[in-house]
Amino acid sequence: MKLSLTLKLTLAFIFTSLIGIMLVGVIARYVTAYEFDRLLRERTNSQLLITAKAYYQEKNSWAGFDEVARRQAASQQQQPPPPPGGNNPPRNNPNQSPPPPQGSPQGGGNPPPVVIVDRNGVAVTNGGQYRIGDRVPDSVIMQQGSAIELNNEVIGTVVYLATVERDPREQEYLARTDRTLIYATIVAAAIALIVGVVLARVLTKPLRDLTLAIRAMQSGELKQEVLVRSNDEVGELVGAFNKMSADLAHLSQLREQMTADIAHDLRSPLTVISGYLEILRDGSLEPSPERFDLMFKEAQRLQNLIEDLRTLSLADAGELKLYLAQHSSAELLRSVALGYEPVAKQKGVELKVDVDENLPTVSIDHGRMMQVVWNLVSNALRYTPQGGVITLKARRERGGVQWTIEDSGVGIPPEKLANIFDRFYRADSSRQDGGSGLGLAIVKSIVEAHRGTIRAMSEVGRGTMMMIQLPA
Repeated sequence: MKLSLTLKLTLAFIFTSLIGIMLVGVIARYVTAYEFDRLLRERTNSQLLITAKAYYQEKNSWAGFDEVARRQAASQQQQPPPPPGGNNPPRNNPNQSPPPPQGSPQGGGNPPPVVIVDRNGVAVTNGGQYRIGDRVPDSVIMQQGSAIELNNEVIGTVVYLATVERDPREQEYLARTDRTLIYATIVAAAIALIVGVVLARVLTKPLRDLTLAIRAMQSGELKQEVLVRSNDEVGELVGAFNKMSADLAHLSQLREQMTADIAHDLRSPLTVISGYLEILRDGSLEPSPERFDLMFKEAQRLQNLIEDLRTLSLADAGELKLYLAQHSSAELLRSVALGYEPVAKQKGVELKVDVDENLPTVSIDHGRMMQVVWNLVSNALRYTPQGGVITLKARRERGGVQWTIEDSGVGIPPEKLANIFDRFYRADSSRQDGGSGLGLAIVKSIVEAHRGTIRAMSEVGRGTMMMIQLPA
C-alpha cells in the first residue's frame, strides 16, 4: 500500500508524541506513588522521631530505647491511621511511654517494622530482621531512612523496613490521580493528532506545489514558479526549482529562435543558388563570371554557417580540440591589428595596440584565439564610426593575462548587454549584413575551453569593451 508523505509525517508525529506522553505518564505515576508513600512513611515515623530525639537529648545515649520504641509502635498499631492532610493525633509525652496493649506482655510481640540506627549505622533497637548491634547496610539507610538531628548534628536514623500500607481513602486518592493521568494522556494524544496533521500538511505543501509544477512542465509548460514559503532547505529547493524552470523556459525559447534562424540563414543562400542554377539550366541566362562568383559567395556563406554550428556543437559536447602551445600576447594582438589595418584605414578608424612589457606567455590554441580576436575586432569595426578608435590591450591581472578590445563606437543598450553571447542574438535586429549571430557565442565557447572568461562592458554613445581573462 502506497502511503503519502503527509500521512507518514502525521503518523511519525503521533507515534513520537504518544511515546513521549506515555513515558511522562509512567514516570509521573511512579514518582507520585513513591512520593506519596514517602509522605506516609514520614508521617508514620514523625512521632517516633520526636520520641527518639527527646530520649537521646535526655539520656545522651541509645541504651534502653528499644523498649520505648516497641511500646510506641504497639500504641500506633492500636490507633487508626489519620487521613492525608487530616488533624494529627494527640502527641504523647516524649518522657512518658504509652502502656503496652492489653493481652500482650510488656516488651512482647513481634519486632516492629522500624529499626533505629546510630550515627555509625548500628541498630540500637530490634526491628524486622535486625537486632540490637547488627550493622544495617548503608543502601537501606539511604533509601528508607529518616535522619534524627539534634543541634544540627545527625545522631541516628529511623529506618522503616515494611511496605507502607494505605487506607481506603489514600487508595482512592491514588486511583483518582491515575484517572487524571489517563485523561491527560488522551487529551494530549488528541492534540498531538491535530498538531501532527497540521504540521504534516504545512511541511509538505511546498512539495505538493513542486509536484504540480513538475507535472505542468511535463505537459509542456516549462515556465513555472512555486511560492517560496520558508527560508530553510525546502525553501532552497523551491528556489532552485524556480531558477531551473526559468532557465529551461529561456533555453526552450532560444532553441525555437535558433531553429527559426538556422532555417532562415540556410534558406536564403540556398534560394539564391538554386534560383541561378535553375535559370542557367533552362538557358534563360547566359553563364558569366559574375553569376558564378555570386553563387560561390552564397555557398561560402553556407559553409561558414555550417562550420560555426559544428564548432558550437563540439564545444557543447566538450570535444572541441585545442592544440595548446605557449604564445606571446603581444605578437597575437599585433598580428590581428596588422591584418585589419587596411579595412580600418578605409573606414577612417584608428587601430592601436597597447601591450605591457614582460607579460607572461599564455597556453592557447593560436588559431582558435586568432579567431576570437578577429571576431571581436570585426564587430568593433562594424559599430565604430569614422574618426573612432579601436584599441587592443594586454595587461597582467589576477595571476593571468587580460586582453581587452575597446572601441569608441555606438555602444550596446544595458537591456541587451546580458544577451549578446546568446546564439543567434543580434543587438541590432535591423542588421542585414549576412552575419549568422553565432560569432560571440563561438567566442565565448572558445575562451571557456581555454579555462578563461569573457565579459562585456558598454555605454551607449561611448563604446564597448570586451575583456578576456586567460590563465598565465
